[in-house]
Amino acid sequence: MTNLNYENQRLVDIVNEDDEIIDAKTRTEAHRTGLLHREIHVWMRDKGRNIIFQRRGLDRQSAGLLDATVGGHVNKGEDYLSAAIRETKEETGISINASDLVLLKKLRGSEIAKNPFGSKNNFIRAVYFYKQPVHSEDIKKEAGIPGGGFQKFAIDFFLNPKEEHISSLLPFVFKEELPLVLEHMKNDI
Repeated sequence: MTNLNYENQRLVDIVNEDDEIIDAKTRTEAHRTGLLHREIHVWMRDKGRNIIFQRRGLDRQSAGLLDATVGGHVNKGEDYLSAAIRETKEETGISINASDLVLLKKLRGSEIAKNPFGSKNNFIRAVYFYKQPVHSEDIKKEAGIPGGGFQKFAIDFFLNPKEEHISSLLPFVFKEELPLVLEHMKNDI
């Protein structure tokens, strides 16, 4: 079960624009002050080549919006790949190996929360694609997160998306990550 107090107090490496570690702060402090830190996203698909999204929990920033299948912070002293493996197990219950992942790209981005606190998520994010198709019924929702869950969409859905569908996705995910995922899936036949 997820302990949000623990999660928010975890230490993350603070990095410079060259992705070099310069400090460590709690996740809360990194977001409150907009410090640049490391994150991962892992994208999964099923055998029908449907892309699997995770709906953000009700207790999270951007609650209810669709995000990558797996997302999380890289802990202090951890590398991107280890964080992707750990977060995949925590958020889906699926155990994976490093050889199961393809690094699509590292992206630099930021998101400002639309809440009274206005926290800023300032990140370098490694975006991975999981090579193996998964069965939707094998994905287990992370315990302790109200709301949330997983939803899958066909690739064709994103070729001419309607505005209401675009607005259900995190903007950075739609503009920056989804094109990488679609391109990878197109070339991975």
